[in-house]
Amino acid sequence: MIKLSDKIAPIFHPVHRAIRDKTADEFWIKGGRNSTKSSFVALQIVLGIMQDPDANAVCFRKVGAFIKDSIQATILWAIDELGETENFASINSPHEITYLPTGQKILLRGLDKPTKIKSIKLRRGYFKYLWFEEADEYSGDDEIRSVEQSVLRGDKTKKFVEFLTYNPPKNFKHWINKLAEENVDEKFIHHSTYLDIPQDWLSEKTLQKIKRLKENNYEAYVHEYLGKCVGNPKEIIFSGKFEEAEFETPPLNELYQSRFFFGADWGFAADPSVLIRMFIKDDCLWIDYEVYAAQVEIDHIGQVIFDKIPESRKWQIKADNSRPETISNLRRQGFNISGAKKWGGSVEEGVEYIKSFRKIIIHKRCPRILREFETYNYKIDKNTREVLPVIDDTKSRIYEKGDKIGTKDDGIDACRYGLADYIRGATDIIAF
Repeated sequence: MIKLSDKIAPIFHPVHRAIRDKTADEFWIKGGRNSTKSSFVALQIVLGIMQDPDANAVCFRKVGAFIKDSIQATILWAIDELGETENFASINSPHEITYLPTGQKILLRGLDKPTKIKSIKLRRGYFKYLWFEEADEYSGDDEIRSVEQSVLRGDKTKKFVEFLTYNPPKNFKHWINKLAEENVDEKFIHHSTYLDIPQDWLSEKTLQKIKRLKENNYEAYVHEYLGKCVGNPKEIIFSGKFEEAEFETPPLNELYQSRFFFGADWGFAADPSVLIRMFIKDDCLWIDYEVYAAQVEIDHIGQVIFDKIPESRKWQIKADNSRPETISNLRRQGFNISGAKKWGGSVEEGVEYIKSFRKIIIHKRCPRILREFETYNYKIDKNTREVLPVIDDTKSRIYEKGDKIGTKDDGIDACRYGLADYIRGATDIIAF
């Protein structure tokens, strides 16, 4: 007997339950390569066809020539995995798969000839399932809306299920990346990577290939296998300079100057207050702890934020000097804290100083500061698209699963404050 739980990775169980319980009808399934997102959708469509005699499906690729070796092959794989090979028949002209017991259809179409979509007709039932594979290839949401209007018609009491599967494009401003952060209550957004699935589902050759890319081109690894936007390398200020890693903090005597650096930035309402801990070793800047928290009263910053990082009461903390009353309050709470010096050009000098390290290594428990390093960018000339040698200081929001989690520089500002005395003194860091 085939167990569905053996075919669907645990990371997709919440999506499966939402489809089963009809708590959502629009699913944005994104992520990196080898994350089984397309396989999951194919399994759901085949199951849905067998369970609902009125259900049919139509699945799209932007270019029809890719159907046979991609979306059609994936659905046929799902049919085989469910042990239903004898109950389905597939043809290639036109591309379609038929459920033989009832005649229900899974139609496979390319959108290189969108006018033909209006001519799609069914002999029985309705199109319950709509799938846009490699959705980032489409020209925009207007192209997808046009298909929705043509296909999702009929009795309003009928339940529709729509899937968009894609690897997020590099460009943060790509239409699909922007829409994934908007109107999140209207869609189920899901992200997965190869790390989220049972590792024995991947061949040793595949794992070795991923490992080599991670070692040789970390930025490509992050985009291709972690499914993250990495932006235009020329636009992203710290492009190629940082990486995420799991590491043990070394003994104090192995750190440059046998010390930690603590930096704090202040927020209150939408912007979080932040504390970052860093150390220097082997000509690299290492970030091993972060705490972000918004809407924290001054009297509670010590307990809610600072005390969450080891040894924050022992070491000096350099903070944004624009809030002297906050600094004074934290001194009374027993923290060794003072305002970091600011001067004309201190932001630019601080950024260049951080860039001067051989590498910025960010611990896996610090996802917020990692996101900032991924998005911190130069300004772009809107007319020519030229990347300008000017830091984009607009307080644009960073989103996580649709929620605003601060601006793109809260943690980076804290890093600058923590290193301010070294930045101003232009201290040369000696690797050892």
